[in-house]
Amino acid sequence: MNSREKFLSVMKMQGSDYKNVEIPKVEFGYWAGTIRRWFTEGLPMIENIPRNYSDGIAIMANKNIYGEMEKAGDVNVQPFFNLDQYLTKFPVDYSPMLERKIIDKTETHITYKDEYGVTNKSTIDITTLPMEIDNPVRDWDSWYEYKQHYGSETISKRLPPNWEDVVKNLKNRDFPIRLGGTNGGFLGFPRQIMGVTKYMMTLIDDPELIHDINNTFCRFLIEYYGRICSDVEIDCILIWEDMAYKSGSLISPQHFREFITPYYKRIIAFAREAGIDIILTDSDGYVEELIPLIAETGVTGMYPFEIAAGNDILRIRKLFPDFQIMGGFDKRKMFKGSNYKQIDEELEKVGEMLKKGRYIPHTDHFVSEDCTFEFFSYYRKKLNNIIDDFGKGKK
Repeated sequence: MNSREKFLSVMKMQGSDYKNVEIPKVEFGYWAGTIRRWFTEGLPMIENIPRNYSDGIAIMANKNIYGEMEKAGDVNVQPFFNLDQYLTKFPVDYSPMLERKIIDKTETHITYKDEYGVTNKSTIDITTLPMEIDNPVRDWDSWYEYKQHYGSETISKRLPPNWEDVVKNLKNRDFPIRLGGTNGGFLGFPRQIMGVTKYMMTLIDDPELIHDINNTFCRFLIEYYGRICSDVEIDCILIWEDMAYKSGSLISPQHFREFITPYYKRIIAFAREAGIDIILTDSDGYVEELIPLIAETGVTGMYPFEIAAGNDILRIRKLFPDFQIMGGFDKRKMFKGSNYKQIDEELEKVGEMLKKGRYIPHTDHFVSEDCTFEFFSYYRKKLNNIIDDFGKGKK
């Protein structure tokens, strides 16, 4: 099987029946600084990381369909460890497509307004997440002006150039494609344009404004996705939220059901009509309390399950036997100062998860610079062997 066939076989499998199923060997992605460091620790360099990529830029573990609209894809780690292609993001643009502007630049920091109209301050090398200084949507007046950028007439402008060539090149592809990514969710989008504090206050102070934002965005997504799906066979819809932090959800169950659930159901109905039956949510942080709410909307799975936030994938699997799970390997076990025994113990959980099905193992987020190439190599080679042996034993 190729990468696409493997992904679909696991996502669509029934229970723990591995007949006609092959587990893909994949990773989520890496920070550019991680790969640069690994070049000095033994990773053969096929292609150097571009100089204009700071260490804090993500290198995705998948194909890049149209480079100018998406993050770079890895060309060094995957061939060395004989990895499959990860779930590839179709290039989309959820922004109002505003012009990026540099406001101030020093030797250490840069202040800029991005394509969403958000004013950010960041270190020059982008080693940390930027600090949001100002957001474009504050009230009904600013939202009314902002929403004008999400009309039907903007859809064609958001497609990759040379659309017919893109469509043709994807006809007989060997890797899976998802529709959805950063800011493409119903907490993710309003938080992006309002800022997290203003967003959460508005849930209480002016709930109708949040509903209007999400209703507008949902209509836009369905039209945008519908245009893409009319020409490209999509394998998966992803709803991106990052709706939790280390201690738990950003919003209450009541607010989830009021402000998130209705729009999830509309997206899921669209997906089913388009012939897409894999719908995933992406969220960092502690997500266990969110999974019952997410699952009841019809979402079929989730990733990447950060273990440092307290998520327990074995417990989640027990409570939700059919929920599709990707990720969940604690990358801290590969930090300097760790040891092979700790990695082995973490891999035992992978074996238990594989026995129960609908699970694709990989690290619980981007592989950070804290992870040594020695420990990553040990983990990755042993995980490859586990997958190979598991497949042989289950056939």
